Amino acid sequence: MLRERVRNRLLRRADWRFLLPNPCPARSVCLAGGPLAKAVGLISSQVIPPDAAAGADCDLAVTVDPDELALRAAWDALAPGGICYSEWYAPLVGGAHRVRQRIEAAGFDNVTCYWSWPPPVLAPAQLWLPIEAVGATRYVLNTYPRGEQAVTRLARRIGPAVWPSVWRTGLLRPVCAVACKPASACAKPVEPLRSIVDNWAEWGLGRPPDQLSWLLLTGGPRTISKPVGLVFAEPDSRPRLAVKYSRVPEAGPKLQREADGLRATHALRPGGVPGVPRLLFNRERDGVRAVGETAVVGQLLYLRLRRDNYGELALRATDWLAHLAGRAEPQPPATWWDRLVGSVLDGFEAMFGGVVDPRAVARTRSILRGLGPLPLVIEQRDFSPWNVLVCPSGDLAVLDWESSEPRGLPLLDLLYLLGYLTFDLAHVSGSSARFAEAYRASLDPTSFSGRVRAECLERYLRLTGLDPAAVNPLRLLVWLVHTRSDYEHLVADYAGQPAAAALRASLFLTLWRAELDAVSRDGSCARA
Repeated sequence: MLRERVRNRLLRRADWRFLLPNPCPARSVCLAGGPLAKAVGLISSQVIPPDAAAGADCDLAVTVDPDELALRAAWDALAPGGICYSEWYAPLVGGAHRVRQRIEAAGFDNVTCYWSWPPPVLAPAQLWLPIEAVGATRYVLNTYPRGEQAVTRLARRIGPAVWPSVWRTGLLRPVCAVACKPASACAKPVEPLRSIVDNWAEWGLGRPPDQLSWLLLTGGPRTISKPVGLVFAEPDSRPRLAVKYSRVPEAGPKLQREADGLRATHALRPGGVPGVPRLLFNRERDGVRAVGETAVVGQLLYLRLRRDNYGELALRATDWLAHLAGRAEPQPPATWWDRLVGSVLDGFEAMFGGVVDPRAVARTRSILRGLGPLPLVIEQRDFSPWNVLVCPSGDLAVLDWESSEPRGLPLLDLLYLLGYLTFDLAHVSGSSARFAEAYRASLDPTSFSGRVRAECLERYLRLTGLDPAAVNPLRLLVWLVHTRSDYEHLVADYAGQPAAAALRASLFLTLWRAELDAVSRDGSCARA
């Protein structure tokens, strides 16, 4: 088992595979060495040595800065319909246009050229922009967060209209190309766009467009982070679909959970829930799950957050969650305790029991046993400032439902959001102790964030009819729920059992302790 740092670096060297018909090719040949060759080995069932590849009927051939001989070797290695992926770093007059010409001269067709940034040989790429796609280019230039890479700031100043001319100079590199060895199956657009064209009208998206483009986003810090393909009906700069992929097997169940959560959320009321992506498809091929959703567009909440609009944004998010929860009939603890609380406590003890005081766990269990009947609601379970969008209309939309619980508990999403709004406003970073300090300040109703927090909790209770006695135990539970993700990340980092010091530094463990500190000060959970 590879440690997360090594596994993540190698797999991200092959993120271009989500531009291909099948991101897990059966037979591959890599005509380059180093990390790229190792990455091809991780994503392929079988890798053919270059000197034995001629006539091997491979599904994929990979090459870097190929000359005519290398392109011919790739051609000879591929089966009809096979895909050639190439990266071009050397200066080439004519840029992407010249790359296309050279690939087509070797006999390939359906050539699509992308610009990846950062260059994959230097760092894991964050995006793969189809160079000749006007709509996708406008989207990237207009929405990429300001203050990011210098090349992106330069591109924004240049503007979409001048972008094609810049590429013709050949100065911006690399060019990454996907091409097909001709076969009858390549008569239509190369996947993943082929099936999308075929189902466009059936999904209620209107008349199929003449041209689609595929922008691949591959950010996120870990291997379980999901590559996302955005689909544009060119030249419209508004993405119409988002397709999320599982990079590693353990991400597949999370995407299945997202599909289930989206389906359950829209089933709540006729016409679905505004601001939630609509599930279009959910499929698995060769161990890679792909979930297609309608794309939602807006600015991430944390990018809008300022002291002067902090309260307004927090209350709008509160209203959104209260509307999602509705006023459901409370259910007795016997119907949900074991699934939603008892299992969390048991898991927490199994994961962190070696580094926490058993008396603290026992006190936590006693507090949570005080929960009375509660309504069961949709929990998004990652309702954070980086997953909430402010749409151009001013309405909110919510992304990333992979942790969702269709029959979960109320208030937890709001408590999670309020915690992270506090951290964002205070620009907290670094150790978990700094987060705990900011969090404790937000528990004081006389502080700035504390006053907003108290107003949000009061509004949520009023709109949902939730029993106020449930607030304090749920405040304690929310951080226990999320300790599991910290533990799973640490297991991946250590490729096994984490060190005790790493467990003690867990952010969510620290926030749970902050709530227990509040209990010890006055003999009961600190009032909201």
